[in-house]
Amino acid sequence: MPVALSQRRFPFLDNRPLTGQRVYCTAIALLLILSEVFSSNIQSTLPAFSHLARLGLTGAGTLLLVIKCLFLTRYERRWQWAVGCAAVVYAAFASLRGDDIWFLLAVLVGLGAKDVDLRTALRVYLGTAAVCLVLVQLLHYTTPLMPFNMYARNWDYGYGHYNGYGARLLGVFFAWGWLRWPRLRWFDWAGLAALAAYTLIVPLCRGAGMAMLLLLLLFAAQKLLPRFFESRVWHFLVLALYPLLTVFSLVTGYLFDPGASDLTPKLSLLNRAFSGRLEIWHHVFWAFDYLHPAEEGAEAWLHAGMPNVITLLGGFATDADVHHSIDNTYLALIMNKGLLGAVLVAGVTLLLLWRLCRTGHTGETLLLFAMLCYLLMENKMFLISANPLILLLPCALLTPPGAPLPALCPRPAAQSREASAV
Repeated sequence: MPVALSQRRFPFLDNRPLTGQRVYCTAIALLLILSEVFSSNIQSTLPAFSHLARLGLTGAGTLLLVIKCLFLTRYERRWQWAVGCAAVVYAAFASLRGDDIWFLLAVLVGLGAKDVDLRTALRVYLGTAAVCLVLVQLLHYTTPLMPFNMYARNWDYGYGHYNGYGARLLGVFFAWGWLRWPRLRWFDWAGLAALAAYTLIVPLCRGAGMAMLLLLLLFAAQKLLPRFFESRVWHFLVLALYPLLTVFSLVTGYLFDPGASDLTPKLSLLNRAFSGRLEIWHHVFWAFDYLHPAEEGAEAWLHAGMPNVITLLGGFATDADVHHSIDNTYLALIMNKGLLGAVLVAGVTLLLLWRLCRTGHTGETLLLFAMLCYLLMENKMFLISANPLILLLPCALLTPPGAPLPALCPRPAAQSREASAV
């Protein structure tokens, strides 16, 4: 709501400037506990308690975010209020239709980030996520509350699938890198490299591990060639990445046929490099029937009678039943949110990227570039514990034209001024 309206109706709020920050950080912590602890295998050992905890954490986190957005956020323009309401209404509809509560929570987290000190919020995010991850592993090794199950070729590390564990490790990695850029010290480089190596070697999460390595390479390249990452060439690459990955997903999934892989040998090599994901894209998205053979301890399973997943409004739960589960955000958006939702999400993402490039926020463009590459291999765009970059949503939707973006990383021009002042 506009500032004048807020002051007239709720004058007491202006006397507590830290209230919004505290409410928001509390909500972030609750949702991370929900995702890190009570979305794990503890649901099988303590089902009743876990169910109540999930309801309580979801309800409390949602309520706090709504309070933050309605009463503890200053909207300078009336259109900001309208945009926020429209985003929440659509997110609620799409979440209900597609059985994806994390989409609504992600939108609330993004909108609530307005007027928040991102550095403080990110410290809360990083600390909570790291502690919860360690807690889950300790519960496994010291108690019977957290069983690890074998899934295909590896343990699930308490999250039903090893890639679920990798997604949560990725969230810690990105939060750490975002918080410390561009002041990464040797211990930051060592710690981030060790976390990437652990992700690749222990749970064998290729998607998350490769995204971590890509981000480290981007950080190093930016140190060596800072001017390139301020150039129009880099900005063009950043803006072109989302549509290119979408087209790549659609075309390769359609052309690759595992039943006649010798006809597309290059795609067969690419499919192996992507751990069989082209095969999944082919059958799940393009609705081709296929009998998946037994391999690496996993039983054979049949993709049969696949429905047409390309609709206007979507509605397919893309992270549940094996016949609809798909490891690709760009295809999952079309399935779960429909063509309308896929266009809206793409539009908001491209607007965010354009505004960051236009204002020279290099650090955020590096992070988003690596995250978009990760989303090619996983369907975790709206899982808060995997994607801290959701906090950048106000940069796209709620910042007036010409106003400074509420981003965390300093712009190169600002860095130069600081260096000259010193």
